[in-house]
Amino acid sequence: MSPAPKAILAKLGLAPLRSRGQNFISDRGLAGRLAAYIYAKADGPIVEIGPGLGALTGPLLAQGATVTAVEIDKGLATELKNWPQNQTGELKVLEMDALNLDLRRDLGPGPFMICGNLPYNISTQLLFWYLSQAEVAPKAVFMLQKEMAERLTAKPGSRDYGRLTVAVGLWHEVKTVFDVPSLAFSPRPKVKSSVVLLTPKSIVPNISREAVGRLTMAAFHARRKTLFNNLTRAYGRENTTRALESLSLEPSIRSEMLEPE
Repeated sequence: MSPAPKAILAKLGLAPLRSRGQNFISDRGLAGRLAAYIYAKADGPIVEIGPGLGALTGPLLAQGATVTAVEIDKGLATELKNWPQNQTGELKVLEMDALNLDLRRDLGPGPFMICGNLPYNISTQLLFWYLSQAEVAPKAVFMLQKEMAERLTAKPGSRDYGRLTVAVGLWHEVKTVFDVPSLAFSPRPKVKSSVVLLTPKSIVPNISREAVGRLTMAAFHARRKTLFNNLTRAYGRENTTRALESLSLEPSIRSEMLEPE
């Protein structure tokens, strides 16, 4: 039986950092199941965001995967770098903030599969980072707070539908693979998690992700306000009026009532 994350951390002289949202996978059965799913979906090398103690990394390597583990925590990154190089797969460790990673510049043309147990406190930032890298990493499997997964799969008009739903939904199909109880982690979070699969849509808009980011930021600035009022604040009254008229949209409509497209 493998040592618990708490015991491993203590041996390394480390402790979970709440500021980094560190909740380590302690259920080895879950880790193996998730790693097998990721490996089956991968079309190339795997980039793991926030590997922590390597709960997913180990099973991925055992299946023969080529893994680049991106870890911001110096102590955890050092431990991963010290892993014996007799694994079936191949491991490379980057000690850095994943938000600063440029896949094409730092790792090559891909295609890559992105995966990770994303920290709750920066999962939105990491998802928008992923969108900026999706041209060379068309697929991703993430473990997220269940509430976040529900936002990604929300339908127009629902409470969970928002900026993230639209930004991700324009380019990706999002599928909830399975839910994960809080007892699968150490320390145990107060919320449940879900594993989601992101795959590219066959037809995507001819618009930059940066433009969509600006547009959705403006459109969902204040949910109680109309789309017209929100966009006027960012783009001006004349531009907003012309845009809505060209799409035959009433000024009184709210952003959450519209399909991503």
